[in-house]
Amino acid sequence: MKKSRLLLLLTVLFVVALISSCGSASEGYDREQVFKSVDQDDDGIALRSDFELAVALTEPSSVAATYPGGEVTVEAVLRSLEESPPSRLVDPSNPAPEFFMARLTSMLRLRLAAVAIQDAGFAIDFEVDDVALNSQVQAHVSGGFESWARVKAFEADSRLEKFSTPHCVTVIAAVTESEAALAKTRIDSGESAAVVASQVNMPGVTRTSNGDVGCANLLEWANTFNEAAAPLGEMVAGEVSEVVSMASDFSPSGRLWMVFVVRELKFEEMDPLALGPFAQQVLADLVVDYFVQVSPAIGQWDDVDLSVKSPR
Repeated sequence: MKKSRLLLLLTVLFVVALISSCGSASEGYDREQVFKSVDQDDDGIALRSDFELAVALTEPSSVAATYPGGEVTVEAVLRSLEESPPSRLVDPSNPAPEFFMARLTSMLRLRLAAVAIQDAGFAIDFEVDDVALNSQVQAHVSGGFESWARVKAFEADSRLEKFSTPHCVTVIAAVTESEAALAKTRIDSGESAAVVASQVNMPGVTRTSNGDVGCANLLEWANTFNEAAAPLGEMVAGEVSEVVSMASDFSPSGRLWMVFVVRELKFEEMDPLALGPFAQQVLADLVVDYFVQVSPAIGQWDDVDLSVKSPR
């Protein structure tokens, strides 16, 4: 009982302090208005963190968050909400905590991306509004920074060279696992994969009777054979895979049992561009190492999700 009274007293004192600080700024700004401005979901409950954010919003010049080389003020976030309000935001000058933190998160992510791009050696002008800053970031992401990021990605993961190298493949596709296993034994014993395929493969599974399905990078093979293509990532020219299976309309049982044979790896035709863009992933890897400090009255920075979270 004493604890409940103490909490009630602290809450009342906090409300009184808030009313006092706002009284001079707005004549007739009574206790009910203060409470309504904090309790925006109308559930009759105003948490301490909500009060602290409400107080922070009365100080537009205060710093909401800092990041390497810069800061974001409360005023900047409020101005951003006013210029580009979310669809459910009623009053941009008095946003609910989730709106304020979401917009601050977006602003920080944009700035961290810009810092990472600048640190990589690309010019960024930070003395512009967010629209212009975002335009700079997008221009680099689709231009020079993408090339830089691709080189960095390939340096960090040697497997990417193999992934972007065309693998010329022969497929043995049987109706049952035992048939596929027997076909693998025959190939391992020295029989031609093309001959075995012509005798074992289900009609229509491959364009040619000898099981030749052509040459493609591992991303394309993954799109064709789904998870069954996984062994190709570890195989070298001349190697025969273990038996794998996948769902298929070609088989009466609804599944095909397959063996892959890699005839050739065309390293001279390696195409890094075939693996798609790398800029976004490299940016994500870079920005997690930057230190961000959010005002305790507003929230705290989650460097895993790269977002501002409620302190409660």
